[in-house]
Amino acid sequence: MQVALAAVATALMVVSINAYRRRSEGRYLILALAFICLCAVSLCNLVLELYMGVGPTTVQTVEIYLIPSLELVMVTSFLVSLLWTPRFRRYLRVVFPATVIVIGLVVLSAYISNSATTAGFQSTLPSGCLKPADGFLIIANSQGYNDSLDHGAPAQSWPILDIAEGSSVTITVCNTYQQTVSFQVAHYLQSEIESVLPGHVLTVSFFADQKGTFDIYCEIFCAIHLYLQGGELRVS
Repeated sequence: MQVALAAVATALMVVSINAYRRRSEGRYLILALAFICLCAVSLCNLVLELYMGVGPTTVQTVEIYLIPSLELVMVTSFLVSLLWTPRFRRYLRVVFPATVIVIGLVVLSAYISNSATTAGFQSTLPSGCLKPADGFLIIANSQGYNDSLDHGAPAQSWPILDIAEGSSVTITVCNTYQQTVSFQVAHYLQSEIESVLPGHVLTVSFFADQKGTFDIYCEIFCAIHLYLQGGELRVS
């Protein structure tokens, strides 16, 4: 799906650029910029979906700051191109650059503010974040579940929970990341999304009634989504 969207966006960008080259009017230039932003957003989403080697900081920057900024510029460009008339043209020439500058300043200030608070937030464990007796403790942070990125996730499995068939399983999940994540286990915890808000703790229990290897994963897309897909529950 992402490949098809990227291909369509690229085609629209090429058509709009060719239209501006033929007409050389301000409206077509603004419209071409809108489709360039659309193409950039599609390519960013494609990279996040397909490329596993992007670090968590880069993923967060692209997902939280770059893509929304491009989308704002794209929407503004479309609106300006619709309002581009001889009467309002001279005003739009001033309003549009000013709008782009304001968007850039807002995003920059948000990035600086978030960077200043993220480190301290991630290092603090929420209240109640304790390993249950005869259970498991999983901590979600910028490196995934229990630092899964450092263990080769998602290409390699992590975390790995080994239990015996017929036993009761209790898992406590702590979210020290700044976005909501979920905690799912195939077969056992997949009927509904078990979400964990930033700074919150989730404790789940179930009975291991079936042997096998079951995926541990997150169903909520966020900046670290790729690193929350490699866990395994092994019932022997």
